[in-house]
Amino acid sequence: MTRNQTAVVRRGPSGGLHRSTAVVLGVGMALAMSACSSKADKVAAAPSVQVPSPTSATATPSTVPTAKATADVLAVYQAYTDAKVAAMTTGHADPDKLLLVATGDAYDNLAGDITRAQQAGIVYKGTEVTHPQVTALNLSDSPQKATLTDCIDVSNWTAVFSSTGANAAATGMPGHLFVNVEAVQNTGSTWRISAYTPDRSRTC
Repeated sequence: MTRNQTAVVRRGPSGGLHRSTAVVLGVGMALAMSACSSKADKVAAAPSVQVPSPTSATATPSTVPTAKATADVLAVYQAYTDAKVAAMTTGHADPDKLLLVATGDAYDNLAGDITRAQQAGIVYKGTEVTHPQVTALNLSDSPQKATLTDCIDVSNWTAVFSSTGANAAATGMPGHLFVNVEAVQNTGSTWRISAYTPDRSRTC
């Protein structure tokens, strides 16, 4: 007595295709093997379905907060630089406007520099050219924090006496100044510069 081969294709728990085959030796064995091979070819030839990688699916959204924070930090650093240049070139500063872009040591040091320049009768001419880079972001802290570095071109940034216009800059001043900068995100999701430290031991 002979039996023909019976092939059952069912879907396994993982979603793939599995073959459960019962084979009984007999006169129709060669025919059954041929049918099995034909069905296997059809299964192999079926178009594969590509499943999106979980890594690529989650990578894009995770970069959004970082990109926004980087842009916001660079924007407040530019606003801080603009406020500093405006105050030092005119000899006057609005404390309320400075508080919008600076806090902590950065505010105290900038306000102190402006006061000392006023007392010495010194203003600045020209402008600073900045090249800031955000080197670190910590968005898990509260407040959030950022670290920047900058190589400032100060070759066109000159101290003069407001009464005479004579050069008031110290001799041997470099044309570039390296600074370490820190920023924090305070109440209302507003970034402010919290530390601004020139490092004259470094060249750039």
